[in-house]
Amino acid sequence: MPERTVLSEAEIQSLDAQYSVLPNSYLDYLRDIGWGQSLSGNMIYSGPIEPDEVYPHLADRNSRLIIGDDMQGYCLGIDLTSSRFGEFSNYGEWSELGDDFDLALHLAGDR
Repeated sequence: MPERTVLSEAEIQSLDAQYSVLPNSYLDYLRDIGWGQSLSGNMIYSGPIEPDEVYPHLADRNSRLIIGDDMQGYCLGIDLTSSRFGEFSNYGEWSELGDDFDLALHLAGDR
């Protein structure tokens, strides 16, 4: 089983204060399951990062954050405007995931 580190309630509150529109399912995942490698093989970060840290050509776009990657060039992210999950391609192209996207199921490899 992959090693993960759960965030404390204080760390969750800090993330929530910094990014007030983060989906509860993301914060719940960090609190209950933790960051690190998920069962699906995705790496979930201990907190969001700006897209330009991975995709330098996206430096002028700040309405999205990256929360993890599949270790093959694709990154899981959150659109701060819609509070929806999506994915950046290995070229930095954004695709929104559907309304029925379930983060915990996806990271458990069930989706």
